[in-house]
Amino acid sequence: MKENEYLPLLFKQLSGDITPAEASLLSVWISQSPENERIAQEYSLVWSTAGHYAKSFSVDMDADFAAIQARILQEEKPVLHARNVRFPYVRIAAALALLALAVWGYSTFGPSEYFDAQASALDVDKQQIQLSDGTQVWMRKGSSIQYAKSFEGKSTRRVQLTGEAYFEVAHDPQHPFRVELASGASVEVLGTQFDVRQSPDLTSVIVCSGKVKFSPNSRTQSPVLTANQMAVYDAKASTLRVSSTTTLNDLAWQTGNLEFIKTPLSQVLLDLEKFYHVKIELRNPALANCPHSALLSNQSLKNVLDGLAVTYQLKVTALSAGEYALSGGVCQ
Repeated sequence: MKENEYLPLLFKQLSGDITPAEASLLSVWISQSPENERIAQEYSLVWSTAGHYAKSFSVDMDADFAAIQARILQEEKPVLHARNVRFPYVRIAAALALLALAVWGYSTFGPSEYFDAQASALDVDKQQIQLSDGTQVWMRKGSSIQYAKSFEGKSTRRVQLTGEAYFEVAHDPQHPFRVELASGASVEVLGTQFDVRQSPDLTSVIVCSGKVKFSPNSRTQSPVLTANQMAVYDAKASTLRVSSTTTLNDLAWQTGNLEFIKTPLSQVLLDLEKFYHVKIELRNPALANCPHSALLSNQSLKNVLDGLAVTYQLKVTALSAGEYALSGGVCQ
């Protein structure tokens, strides 16, 4: 989304009509840069300063614009007699007029015309939907997606993502598939399997098969990623890092599987922590680089820890709910 497409969300937030998904989208955008935060603060100040203007404000373009225009003309008259007079109400009226125009343009020409459906995974760990072209989407908990009910007649298949989702895109070379993010980044593909994750500071793309073009913003070079490649963009540092992935354990939330191929035990434990949402302390530093190979498919944490205990002669201690310690052991 471009900057002017966020103005209607600011208006909806100030008027109390914003949805949870829209509020999340707006929050991510505001956190992207000091400039975005400044814009949000200025509109909030205009809104609060406007007082009764804001309370009675509605998007009736003919009536509102006529009233605002009349108010501006009335306030402009003293300009002929006093050079240094300030006009706060003119600025307020002009700002509200701009906001009204943005809301009207957004509802008439903007994404709402294209994105006429929405799905979210607010209360579940994973939510799957199928788009009209056959594309499969798995959303991670706390994520949401906006999309078109039908892609018929559209040159590009577009969706807007907040959070993280895994895509299996139906192959259609004539109609590229594009995932748009709140930060302004986008991922474009023809047909592939990939994961997109966005937080206020970091955006990552992991490709399982096919090719994708990752565009963090208009100023950063857009790399083309292939299978088993990962790109991470740091918005604060304005850096983009592309690397190869030996495993796809970052996608375990979607696949249910963890795969380790001569992976250092310290990294194994980090992946287990993320997958099972626990803390695991390795008390023997000599085992940190011990290579571990295993394929775990939908196993309980107890079975996994018991397997590690047998393999490396470890003692597993439950410290508290969700916290474990591994002590002793030898590297096999």
